[in-house]
Amino acid sequence: MRPVIIMIVLFILTLNICGEEKKTPPPRVGSSMADAAFFDLDANRRQMADVKTEYVVVIFWAFWCDTWEKALPYIKELSAKQKELNFTLWTVSIDGQRTEEIRPLVKKKEIPFPVLLDDTTWSQKLGIRRVPTVIILNKERKSFYIREGYPGNFSIEKAVKGN
Repeated sequence: MRPVIIMIVLFILTLNICGEEKKTPPPRVGSSMADAAFFDLDANRRQMADVKTEYVVVIFWAFWCDTWEKALPYIKELSAKQKELNFTLWTVSIDGQRTEEIRPLVKKKEIPFPVLLDDTTWSQKLGIRRVPTVIILNKERKSFYIREGYPGNFSIEKAVKGN
């Protein structure tokens, strides 16, 4: 039994994503998030309609999966380029409304960008199967770039610059 568990752990680490293969279709390019709204950790409602930048980079993640911590240094670097590249960065936790569990992690890791909470409405609507999943939205707030797993900042920056 123990070798099986070790193999499963190694497989997950190799993929560097958490999730399970679901029968639901993956997120699709062209999906709209124009009417998306989430609450932040202070119960403030954030609406996509209020975002004024050309692009929005939305990263769905979960605090129960260690991939958020592995990607965090890169996401912090990416966050610093928001103004330069005319995008807004939102991370969306699919952990549900567990604010009191998430807040200390956000503070401890000094996360400088909004951590928003999904009650599964949007993750289900979009077909999020794994975390992290990166979705980049254009001015109309339709997705034009989707990657399951963190693709790295170069890929995200290239997508934002090239669209």
